[in-house]
Amino acid sequence: MEDVDSQNLVDPDDLNGFYLNLIVPKDSVKMIKNALESRHLFDKSLKITPFTCNQIEKPFAPLDELQAVSRALENRSLHRDIDVPIINRTRGDYAPNPYRPVPPDQQYVVPTTFEVRDSTRQKNTSQANHSRDTILQEIGLANRTDIEAQLTYRRHPAKRLEGSENSILAQAVRKWLVSLPSSIRSSLPGDPNILLGGCKWTYTIYTPMLLLPPTFLSKKPWSELLEGALKPHVPELHSIICERLKVTHIAVNGPIPAVVPSMSPLHDDAQSAEPNILRSPNTLVPLHGDFGKPKLPPREQNLKEAFWVSTVQNDITQTWAPLYTMFSRGNLSEKTRLLTLDSVKTAAAAGCSAVDMYAGIGYFAFSYLKAGIAKVFCWDVNRWSLEGLRRGAGKNGWAVGGIDDTDVESELTYSHDDHEEKLSSLGNRVFMFHESNKFAARTFGSLKGRIPPIRHVNCGYLPSSSDCWHIAVLVLDDKEGGWVHAHENVPIKDIKTRRHEVVEIFEKLVEPYRKENEILSRFTVGCFHVERVKTYAPGIMHCVFDVSVMPRKI
Repeated sequence: MEDVDSQNLVDPDDLNGFYLNLIVPKDSVKMIKNALESRHLFDKSLKITPFTCNQIEKPFAPLDELQAVSRALENRSLHRDIDVPIINRTRGDYAPNPYRPVPPDQQYVVPTTFEVRDSTRQKNTSQANHSRDTILQEIGLANRTDIEAQLTYRRHPAKRLEGSENSILAQAVRKWLVSLPSSIRSSLPGDPNILLGGCKWTYTIYTPMLLLPPTFLSKKPWSELLEGALKPHVPELHSIICERLKVTHIAVNGPIPAVVPSMSPLHDDAQSAEPNILRSPNTLVPLHGDFGKPKLPPREQNLKEAFWVSTVQNDITQTWAPLYTMFSRGNLSEKTRLLTLDSVKTAAAAGCSAVDMYAGIGYFAFSYLKAGIAKVFCWDVNRWSLEGLRRGAGKNGWAVGGIDDTDVESELTYSHDDHEEKLSSLGNRVFMFHESNKFAARTFGSLKGRIPPIRHVNCGYLPSSSDCWHIAVLVLDDKEGGWVHAHENVPIKDIKTRRHEVVEIFEKLVEPYRKENEILSRFTVGCFHVERVKTYAPGIMHCVFDVSVMPRKI
């Protein structure tokens, strides 16, 4: 039987130890880091930081005093990294006492994976100096006399990651490494714990799919190993991951592209592109499991046979087909805000309706429904998204109407003569329209008095939803008005200015109707809040402008 522990994987009970840091002059940091990385000795799970330890006026202090302080701190906080003050290679068995600060722009702390082993965990200067000399010789810099040593009592690099909420993924990879034949393990370029210590272990589970970031095992030496000696064993890795994380499919995520190859017959140039208005996740890379064929039209059979996933946020289930539809985790704060927004609560208590101009799979529509809004009318041009909305609404117990499976191969616009018939089942709480939202005003024109008044319109499209703002004004209740939640990406420095500009735009949109309608003549426009949802790009913020369009209070 093979000795599967021959690679000395970390004992789970041995979590802590003394590890060597190098105190390096600022101008040498990059060179030292690169040299350590070339020998897999750089601790990638920690950051390089300015050296902020202090030094006292008197030159030396006995090391046993420093150790006593370290042990006292250790007993006070077992999970905190304890810095044993600097040990200078030229100063024998004593270390400087920490009082006078060393300017951080002169020296930096470079963490290594080099453990200074000692069963009693009592360190002395000679051990630290010897460890520093050993590591400098290993990286070919034995002649450097300006690099000092520091010991920190901390968790093993691999175990530090294992202690995180995502540690189960690291455990699965470690189990796979242990299961490899000894001949393969012996060919690995270093201790598996050290190799794994520099990896990122973030992931997301959308039942039953595990979604990994593009950085998962993507750096050297892993990128080379997985394409080389370990490639035949990758399916076993995927199987172990599925078993440990209780999933059936694995994929690597990528950003939703802003543009996609043009499908227009007018463009025969392979380089031509068009805006990704369907928000298709073209960069998703399936690794394990049957995801189905990509780029299938949303015919009834394809919708039934596609691979669907789901997640629960705010006790709301959302469902989508990952090959065809995006899912944005970053919108959670805005979904939560809608659930608790006073204006939404007021509209719900009055039995009012809402409109979602870019409904997708129900990101914001479901928050309105959960908050108690009577009915939500949803527009989207992506049939796959609407199928996710239909399935998700069903899982949440909300009846759906407004779209017929026999229409799924039709153009994006329906015959509007059929709308009243499609909406005749007023017991439904969700109504879907597979068409451009530019037809929304015409649809509601024939439904006045038959549906609860519309008090909220959500315009959730980036980089800007401004194309539908004039429609949003038209569909609001013409007696009580309401709120438009206008989404847009805005440079952070321009948010205040853009807020005033948004009000001016809506003022101009309302003005023509003031002249036609005596009630609307009393409507005023204001923006009482700008919600900063998330950073979209450096210096760019995804904002929601809460625009009020309501009669002037007399």
